[in-house]
Amino acid sequence: MSQTAYLVSCEVLCGEGSDGALEGMDRASLIVGVYATSEDDAMAKIEESFEEEGYDLVEAEWICEASAMTWEDAEAEAECKDIIKHMADFPEDVVYGPLYASSGEVSAAA
Repeated sequence: MSQTAYLVSCEVLCGEGSDGALEGMDRASLIVGVYATSEDDAMAKIEESFEEEGYDLVEAEWICEASAMTWEDAEAEAECKDIIKHMADFPEDVVYGPLYASSGEVSAAA
């Protein structure tokens, strides 16, 4: 079965063991990318990755095939294209994009 690139906007609760950009945060919003056979498969892979990293999925705000994605602005387009580029380098992994807190962008994750 062929796989499709999906982009997903998620809100997560950060666990006590969170490090890097999520260290000390209670929750964050982020965009992740993953190759999967369906939306359900994409969400299963993302939830597994979050569990491994110590995050709890609060909500998946949207999920979209990367090829069908529409962009709000040039910055959003550049951020998502960067995720897609990293997905090509790591096709088996969930690729984490920029992290957002309620006050705006926090930092970029890899």
